[in-house]
Amino acid sequence: MIVITGASGHVGNNLVRELNKRGIKPRILIHEETTVRKAIEGLDFEEVKGDTRDLESLKKAFEGAELVYNCAAAISIKCGVYDKIKTVNVDGVQNVIDACIANNVKRLVHVSSIEALGDPGEGVVATEEMGFNPDRAMLEYGITKAEGSLLVQKAVKEGKIDAVTVCPVGILGPNDFRPSQMGTMEMNFRKGKLPAYPAYGGFDWVDVRDVVEGIILAGEKGKTGEFYLLTGGHVTNDEMMGILEKLSGRKRPSVSLPYWLMYTMGFLAENCFYRFFKSVEPVITRGSARILKSDLHASSEKAQKELGMKFRNVEEIFRDHYNWMVEYTEGK
Repeated sequence: MIVITGASGHVGNNLVRELNKRGIKPRILIHEETTVRKAIEGLDFEEVKGDTRDLESLKKAFEGAELVYNCAAAISIKCGVYDKIKTVNVDGVQNVIDACIANNVKRLVHVSSIEALGDPGEGVVATEEMGFNPDRAMLEYGITKAEGSLLVQKAVKEGKIDAVTVCPVGILGPNDFRPSQMGTMEMNFRKGKLPAYPAYGGFDWVDVRDVVEGIILAGEKGKTGEFYLLTGGHVTNDEMMGILEKLSGRKRPSVSLPYWLMYTMGFLAENCFYRFFKSVEPVITRGSARILKSDLHASSEKAQKELGMKFRNVEEIFRDHYNWMVEYTEGK
């Protein structure tokens, strides 16, 4: 039996889809009715009620499980949300570990993030040798993902569990029902509603379908206690605008913003707008401005060698995500 947490998320629903293609009906953990329930409609699964923040519900959900994919995560670029997202990204991970131990689960595959490694430094390509370090994180989200990942490694070192971790970079791709910030940005670009873009930096991106393949291969071939970076490649923000111009037939915004201005806007947004509209997910914060400035590059060499991973290139990744977003938003 395979159990998936976070099954209605972008990674989780694509994981269910891929398992269904392979003739597997997983058990999925659903903690509430959400607006992304449509992400799993029509898929073949056994549903159980539960929450990674509730250990007893996890113990019941994991009964009879041989393999658990922990895709549950609380994602935010906000400041001042550590205590809130820690309940899922740290405490929830410990609950997943404890529930696996209680049910003698053979293997746990934990989905972490490149953010758990923190800033590798200017001109440095991120690799697994960096390890997880909350002190290097550029966002509170990254701090919690690092802490949760360290809990998994600690449990392995203590001989309590067999676990492997995967760390995707920025994720794009089909079935982005929420949608993600990148999905929203792409549609704003298409509609001519993107006022400006960063004139600096860039990021690494990976297709969600490749993340799913990495999760499955990590469960099958990953070395106990190890983690694997999953990346399809790097694009600068200028290159990304060029890709979106080709896809949409529209010109990029005429305004490009330097780092100092993006950082200042992030500061003002955090301390003015988002302080009063706490339920709104930010478009820009100081942390997100710093992440873009870091111009993150990561290596997938370990995943390719040890797991046999192959990755889509960045133009294909953006194309498939953009085309899916167009079809989804216009088909509503």
